[in-house]
Amino acid sequence: MKTVQNYLHTKESGQVAIIILLMMVVLLTVGLSLASRTTQDVFLSQQDAESARVFNAAEVGLEDALSTNFDSITESGEIEIPDSGTVANVITNTRIIPTTTLETQVVEGAAVHLNLEGLNSSQVELSWAREADCNQAASILMSIYYSDGATTKVVHEAYAPGDCRSSDEFEVITSLAEPGSGYLRRTNVTIPADALFARIRAVYNDTSIKVAGSGLSNQYYLIRSQADTTQGEESRTVEVGRTLSTAPLFMDYALYSGAGIVQNP
Repeated sequence: MKTVQNYLHTKESGQVAIIILLMMVVLLTVGLSLASRTTQDVFLSQQDAESARVFNAAEVGLEDALSTNFDSITESGEIEIPDSGTVANVITNTRIIPTTTLETQVVEGAAVHLNLEGLNSSQVELSWAREADCNQAASILMSIYYSDGATTKVVHEAYAPGDCRSSDEFEVITSLAEPGSGYLRRTNVTIPADALFARIRAVYNDTSIKVAGSGLSNQYYLIRSQADTTQGEESRTVEVGRTLSTAPLFMDYALYSGAGIVQNP
């Protein structure tokens, strides 16, 4: 027959066993959680490293494309850059996509180049301005260079959006751009015969512009570089736009001549 002391000792031993078991369960749960967290951190770290490697490969392909001689590109279709951004276990596909429409952002005071050689129309369509507020809308100064016999001449056109800054004596453009185009103003710019090129400058504010015309050569290039891993699912795409090369802005204030310059006595 069990004594009271033996009974209490057995009961206490059972309670200790239960407590130890609970502590082991808690410790096991914490250990599994830490192991899972460590495994997840290692996976995320490897994923980040792989993502960075693929992104770097896409950038290498982009740099290869940017080093291309764009003046030699006359095709209108996509141009593939072979073996661009070659990295182990990463396939990079880089393409140059030329377009005859110039559509880009022009910083205030800066200018973009428009090649007019080959234009088979007497006009180009200029769209610009996304902002209805005159304090934010830009005006446009367009300088068109053309050949007049043996002489190179330039004509300047200045446009103000709506009634903004009409005191500048810029031509006020009230014509609205095509619905859904993203632009507010549109005008047809008359181009002289034997036109060479034009420089389009934003005045007062930055602005987006779009210039289209029949027979224009390539004016803008979209460069797209995509890198994919061969042993995973990582994929990165980098895009950049490139306009035609242009002379520095101060050249607008320099004397321009297609032939030698002779000083008269």
